[in-house]
Amino acid sequence: MTTQEGNNKSFYFSTHNLLIMAVLAALGGVTGTYINALGDLVQAALGFPGGTQWAAGLHVLWIVIAFGIIQKPGTGIVMGILKGAVELFSGNSHGIIILLVDLIAGILVDFGFLLFRNKRSLLAYLLAGGLASGSNVLVFQIFATIPLNILGLSAIAILFLLAALSGFVFAGLLPYWLINMLTNAGVVKLPTQKEKLQKLGWIILFSALIFAAAFISILLTTLKGAETVKISGAVENAIEFPNNELKINKISRQMDYRGVLTSYEGFQLSEIINYAEPNKDTNTILIEASDGYAFMISLEELIENENILLVQQGRGQNASFDIVGPESNKAWVRNVIEIRLIAAKALEVNMPQGGIFLFEAKNWISEMDSTQIALPEGSQKLQGVPVWKVIEASATGSNISQVLFKSETGQNLTLDWEKIDQNNDIRLFILIEDKGISYVLAEMTGDVLVYPVSSIEIN
Repeated sequence: MTTQEGNNKSFYFSTHNLLIMAVLAALGGVTGTYINALGDLVQAALGFPGGTQWAAGLHVLWIVIAFGIIQKPGTGIVMGILKGAVELFSGNSHGIIILLVDLIAGILVDFGFLLFRNKRSLLAYLLAGGLASGSNVLVFQIFATIPLNILGLSAIAILFLLAALSGFVFAGLLPYWLINMLTNAGVVKLPTQKEKLQKLGWIILFSALIFAAAFISILLTTLKGAETVKISGAVENAIEFPNNELKINKISRQMDYRGVLTSYEGFQLSEIINYAEPNKDTNTILIEASDGYAFMISLEELIENENILLVQQGRGQNASFDIVGPESNKAWVRNVIEIRLIAAKALEVNMPQGGIFLFEAKNWISEMDSTQIALPEGSQKLQGVPVWKVIEASATGSNISQVLFKSETGQNLTLDWEKIDQNNDIRLFILIEDKGISYVLAEMTGDVLVYPVSSIEIN
């Protein structure tokens, strides 16, 4: 045995173990965004409650595979933290909540396997995958806007079962089959199962549970919204709500949120904003939360959609406000602190046939996703739409060879259409500032290509 091998033996996780977890966590974190998008597509196509939960097991798959290969208690916990960190820093729209979701999933993977002496049994995989996949429904309920009423609880139970079923298939059967196939092929050599690790595993598990409980408590405190919500920006009369001078009555609406039909009681947002007297050129509304998350809705949708409510949770110093009802689930924002009205100018896209297509952010909200963008003034989480979709919409039926992105700074960039076409990683991001909106061409990794984009020319 070499000195290096001897040193590796002195640690609970070997260098090889850590390398496996790092690679699988990176794969799980990076694919998470695409799995979410795929889940949303299926939900939109089928339209049945809980449609997005069919993919819950795909998020847990990587954690179970890591445990199946390493077979040491605590593997699930470490994997959950690593995978959550990757998703957090790659701009997952759930923010720091995703770290908690993955941590709980990792704890339950460890728990599922700890219940069995034979960690290679199919039943161990099924239990670990099912529990961990279903847990996302319960964790999100702690921080979601869905009230805990009888209808909500029954629907939550159904969603949990759907997610657990996904876990049985994608995080139970699939990793069990993969690991057995790799083992039989000699690609993976499974370690000898050691009985003495069972007791240590329970100690690790209970320690992680205490940490998770503390994490939940901290998040509930730090992510709590403000007692009042500011209505600011392109308005004649900036206000704060609640305000005793505003005569606005609560109304009730039944709405579907991610497959759960629930009753909401709140204040119609359009009435509140009317008191602020928006400027004539206002066309976009930015909803900002206490954790830094923000999303847009158009003023047109606010006027047409009577279901958009500002819902109060708690009272007095414990009060916070949530937005419910927008068409895009991403605009259902918890712990709102400010609602900013903006006069957003469209971005000109010069078409090959000589016309001009106007890109207006408010019309592309459903196509947007967020990530951290490394702007010169500092990193910010921005929403962006795949640029190929914008180009395709503006140049329908045209033969495109190149696209020129112009900037007022003179730092223009020409990209071949082959590089852009069907590439969801290159996006046109929306930067909302006090003066209005500017546009950033960047990659989902956060690297800026052109900033600010003043116009686009299709050749």
